[in-house]
Amino acid sequence: MSKPNIRITKESLYQYAVITLGALVLALGQLVFIKPLHIPLGGVSGVALVVNYLWKLPIGLVSIVLNLPLFVLGWRTMGREFFYKTVYATVVNSIFLDILDPILPAFPVEMLLAALYGGIVMGAGYGLLFRAGGTSGGIDIVSKWLNGKKDIPVGTTNFIINIFVIIGSAAIYGNPDSALYALVTSYVSSVVIDKMVYGMDAQKSALIITRKPVEVSRGIMEQLHRGVTAMEGVGMYTGDKRTVLLCAVRRHETGTLKRIILQEDAHAFMLISNTNEVFGTNFKRLGQ
Repeated sequence: MSKPNIRITKESLYQYAVITLGALVLALGQLVFIKPLHIPLGGVSGVALVVNYLWKLPIGLVSIVLNLPLFVLGWRTMGREFFYKTVYATVVNSIFLDILDPILPAFPVEMLLAALYGGIVMGAGYGLLFRAGGTSGGIDIVSKWLNGKKDIPVGTTNFIINIFVIIGSAAIYGNPDSALYALVTSYVSSVVIDKMVYGMDAQKSALIITRKPVEVSRGIMEQLHRGVTAMEGVGMYTGDKRTVLLCAVRRHETGTLKRIILQEDAHAFMLISNTNEVFGTNFKRLGQ
């Protein structure tokens, strides 16, 4: 039997170091803010917290046990590198949970602040995991499997499972209001994750359909110093040929862009969209 070809590079070591840090931060968020005030979480983490609440079993150990059948499923549905990173993140996070749980004090805040702080810290942990190419396992594996087998959207599966776990956890904790705080934690966490994964550099992209491409392009390049790409298009209703311009601008430059279009071609058709990341000249370098 041939041995697997495993290459250890500086980049892979860096990624696993980031995953380790993310697993630590994630554990801190759960133990310091979420667990002491019994704020429900979705997925495997939420179930592990409930088991710990009912029977005092170690959170990390329960998490690993619950993830084992999911790892078997993930081996078939994930890419190998992604799978290895996910298993590593899950195991390391579980170890941190069980090592730190007996020694970490609860943060003395009310439930709303705990939900906010917990969302921020856990979001930072998840963000580090995602940036390094891993996840914390759990229902993400189930969601990907169902998406491949039944074409069920990943977000739909995550939402349904999380809602059931959160509502069930709130009922077990005897505090229905805690489900609302769980939503706060989930929302704040998702915002932090997006900022960490996509960066604080989210910009705007503009698609401009115009009869005056030269004038519009010149205005954008001279006033905003942004590159413009031209494509030829045809209006399917009229059959008229139009030039389609594509450019990326920073968020604060959209007002100037609108003014340029108004000056050069008031009849132009323009779409402005949010763009998570822009790579290239005067923006981020690919690989940042």
